[in-house]
Amino acid sequence: MAKLLVLDIGGTYIKYGATDERGALLPESVRQTPSHADEEAGAFLDALRRIIRETDGAEAACACIAGPFDFERGVSLMKHKFQALYGRSLRPPFEEARLPASFLHDSTAFMLGEYHDGALAGADNACCVMLGTGLGFSWIRDGRVCVDETQTPALALWKTPYLDGIAEDYVSTRAIQGAYGQALPVKDIADAARAGDAAARDAFLTAGAHLSRIMTAVVARLGCRKMALGGQIARSADLFGLSLPIPWSLTRHVGDAALRGCCRYAALGRERCVQIVPLDFGSIE
Repeated sequence: MAKLLVLDIGGTYIKYGATDERGALLPESVRQTPSHADEEAGAFLDALRRIIRETDGAEAACACIAGPFDFERGVSLMKHKFQALYGRSLRPPFEEARLPASFLHDSTAFMLGEYHDGALAGADNACCVMLGTGLGFSWIRDGRVCVDETQTPALALWKTPYLDGIAEDYVSTRAIQGAYGQALPVKDIADAARAGDAAARDAFLTAGAHLSRIMTAVVARLGCRKMALGGQIARSADLFGLSLPIPWSLTRHVGDAALRGCCRYAALGRERCVQIVPLDFGSIE
């Protein structure tokens, strides 16, 4: 019987899994299903209901999702995706099943997963960069992830002013596609780079140079001693040519770090997993 249902709610898929009686993720239980984020709210909530029924016997649930989100009330405040859910609670499917549910930011969950059982295990002061559609970031100090009063990352790196825009303009899927000149999947551009396409190689090197510059400034200000690189684009990290002042590695659990983090959050509780850190970072030179 599953003790806990954990969910990683994304704009395209909901990844989910179950834990054993000790609260450890069962890798063989991990599945994913379309999130129906661009459809009516009912389609998304029905997807949650199907997942809950499938994980029959769970005693509680913990879900991570991107912000903005009211993590206390379980209410989505996103307008860039999940538009149909704006202002609506995600709790009804859990309440109908009498399943207590907690919510946390997906970057926080990812960091917890890598800190407790991954590439950043035991690191005193570390950070994690998640490369995908956008630029995710999380930072942990003294065993607790640093967040603001809304439980979102203390440093919203993606929108931090950088050069003529924000950091995500220079390090993201669209940044690589823009540098290459074609809106192909990043994996296709990476394959082209490895096959000798000079423009593809330059696109990755350009993004890598920006990421190196951004993270050199970030780790210096935050005092980070180690970094992990995750997300789907991190699978092409060998093409970036990163140059950083601290040790870094790929995340150990690229596919399920966030689910593992949900397990930790549910087991330890908010107070032992996060800390509120006021931070006025400013811009990156």
